Amino acid sequence: MPYITTTDLSARLGATLYARLTDRVNGTTADTSVAQQIVDEAQAEADSYLAGRYATPIDLTAHPELADLLTARVLDLAEFGAWKSSPFVSDPPHRVHVLHDTAARWFADVASGGIVLPATAPPRASIARDDAPCYSERTRPFTANELDGL
Repeated sequence: MPYITTTDLSARLGATLYARLTDRVNGTTADTSVAQQIVDEAQAEADSYLAGRYATPIDLTAHPELADLLTARVLDLAEFGAWKSSPFVSDPPHRVHVLHDTAARWFADVASGGIVLPATAPPRASIARDDAPCYSERTRPFTANELDGL
């Protein structure tokens, strides 16, 4: 189950802005294939962060409590992607930059373990991690045989 769909992106942007940001020719007619590419890129970016701690994509049917949270954050990434990829826009609005930066920081915090996804049961981990300190003994520079007679 994907985190977001092109319908979610269209609802977030509104019909007029959705058409302007997805149409690569005139900026007037929505192009669902471009919108799907934007959605796929946003989901791949989200999964690139999440993959450090969780098996991706996170199954939202098994963890429905995460659906709204991940949908909102991935939509922030997708909206920024739509603005950045449009040939009719030179720079996204400040609001969109802030949403993207906040979402990217949130995903980075999840990846580093600073934020744990609020699931009733944690999503399946992708790799086993042992963050405990490791100790290995160095070889001794001087042994009893080398110091014989001193």
